[in-house]
Amino acid sequence: MTPAVRAFVHALIHGFQSQIASLQANIAQLNSRIVELESQVKRLTPQNSSIPPSTVHPHGKPPTNKPKSLRKRGGQRGHKRHQRSLVPSEQCTSVIPLIPPACRRCHETLSGIDLSPIRHQVYDLPPIVPIITEYQLHRLVCPKCGTKTCATLPVGVPVGQSGQRLIAFNALLMGHFRQSKRLASEFLKDLL
Repeated sequence: MTPAVRAFVHALIHGFQSQIASLQANIAQLNSRIVELESQVKRLTPQNSSIPPSTVHPHGKPPTNKPKSLRKRGGQRGHKRHQRSLVPSEQCTSVIPLIPPACRRCHETLSGIDLSPIRHQVYDLPPIVPIITEYQLHRLVCPKCGTKTCATLPVGVPVGQSGQRLIAFNALLMGHFRQSKRLASEFLKDLL
């Protein structure tokens, strides 16, 4: 190989090596950019980007990257107890005194009352019964001309079968709690 060809080949190889080194640096830079963008995509939510809210399930929780705790679930030893405070006995709907009839050990008959009994209160919903008001619109015949005249509903009485509170409750179910008309109707049918 002539010295001119040898110099040309070395110059060509050197040029390729510098081009390869430049491309490798460019690839490394692009890979780091890809990793950065992928981490941003994982953090995008409808609250911090232009992603439509319909792409995220309304009850879905975002994934957490917290390591799992070694402690057991629930209250930890020594923590302050959290419980609902008792309502005064006078404010309870009913108070039922429970007096043991006999000793649990020897079965001797017991009498008297405890001045400071253990209080246990149970919260419950009252039975929900719809308030149904019937308006009877009488039609009367005029004795003079024979025309039938029907009474009219008082001001404020809706023409439909739903009162103001029922309409407001239905709007709350469908608006705030995002229930469909079918689910709201089934809920009202089951509840009322």
